Amino acid sequence: MEYLLNPDLPVHPALADTWRGNPIRDGQFQYLRDPFQISYGPILRMLLTPNPQRAAKRADPWVPPVDRDLSYLDDRTDNWIVWLGHASYLMQLNGLRFLTDPQLRDMPLIPRRVSPPFGYDELRGVDYLLLSHDHRDHVDEKCLRTICANNDIKKILAPLRLSELIGDWVGSTPIEEAAWYQRYDLAGTGVTVHFLPARHWCRRGLTDFNRHLWGSFLLEVDADAGAADAGPTTIYFGGDSAQTPYWREIGELFPNIDVAMLGIGAYLPEFMMRENHANPAEAFQGYRDLGARYWWPMHHGTYDLSNEPPSEPILWATRLMDEAGLSERMVPAVVNRPWWPPVG
Repeated sequence: MEYLLNPDLPVHPALADTWRGNPIRDGQFQYLRDPFQISYGPILRMLLTPNPQRAAKRADPWVPPVDRDLSYLDDRTDNWIVWLGHASYLMQLNGLRFLTDPQLRDMPLIPRRVSPPFGYDELRGVDYLLLSHDHRDHVDEKCLRTICANNDIKKILAPLRLSELIGDWVGSTPIEEAAWYQRYDLAGTGVTVHFLPARHWCRRGLTDFNRHLWGSFLLEVDADAGAADAGPTTIYFGGDSAQTPYWREIGELFPNIDVAMLGIGAYLPEFMMRENHANPAEAFQGYRDLGARYWWPMHHGTYDLSNEPPSEPILWATRLMDEAGLSERMVPAVVNRPWWPPVG
C-alpha cells in the first residue's frame, strides 16, 4: 500500500501531522472505510427486475423550472451561485467564475430533461473548473473541450490522477490535482478551495475502477473588506456521495458552512444505488451533520438515471425540511436563478 497526495499543496492543519494521503494499491484508490467493489451482478439484477414505480414514473412529467433571465451573466461584481441542473453550478466569487462538473448536454441514450437557457458552447468568462470525479454525468469530454477552447481557464481543480483522463481534452489548460484534505493554490483570488472526502467511486470503462480519485469541494470566499466582523462565506459542493460519516467530520473541520449542495436523486433500486448516492432522507441527515445553514438539493430532475419518479426526490426533501421547521433554509430547485446566502 502506498499513499498519494500532491506534495506541493498543504494539508488541512488539523490533519497535517497524520494524513499521509489517499491509499492506493495496484493502481486503485482504496476506501478508508466501508470498502466495496462494483460488480455486474447488481447491474444485471436492476435490468431484469421490474420497477415497482414504473407507472408512477411514466405519469410524472415534472422537471425543475427554469428562470429565463440571463442578466446576471453581465454582472462581474456581485457574488452569486446558479444551479445549471444535475451537479453543475456556476458561481461568481470575488469577480471570478467557478464551474462545477460541467455535463451540460445529452449523454448517449440519456437525454437531458431540463437545461439552462443557453448552451454549454455559449458559456464565457469561466475562470476555474472544479471536477469531482470521472463519471460521465460529471466529466464530459465534449463539454470540457468546448469550455476550455472558449474560455481563458486559469486552472482546473481536480482529484488525483484525473489528468490521465482529461489531459488531452483540455490542451494547455493547467490542471492541479489534490488528495483529500488538501488546499488548492488560488493565492491572491480571495477564494480558498479544499478537496474533501465523499462516499463514491470512479470508472468509465471495463478496467479502470478507481484509477482516479473522487471527492467533494469546500470553497471559502473572503468577506467584503467593508463588511464589519464578517467571516468568509463557506460553500460545500458534495459531488456524488452515498451517506457517509465524512459529512460530520467535514462539518467539524469547517464549522459555519453557509450552504451545502448535496445530491438527492438516483437512489432506487436501493440494492444498486445505496453505495453510490444518498436518498433525500440520507442527504437531509448529511445537511444536518455538516452543520450547514442552507441546503441546496441537486443531482435530481435533470437525467433519468434510476427508478424513482422525477418529482419524488424534491418532494421528499421539501417535506423533510417542512417537518423540521426549516423550509426557509432550502434553496429552491430552479435552474438558472442566481442565489447567495443571506446575511444572518
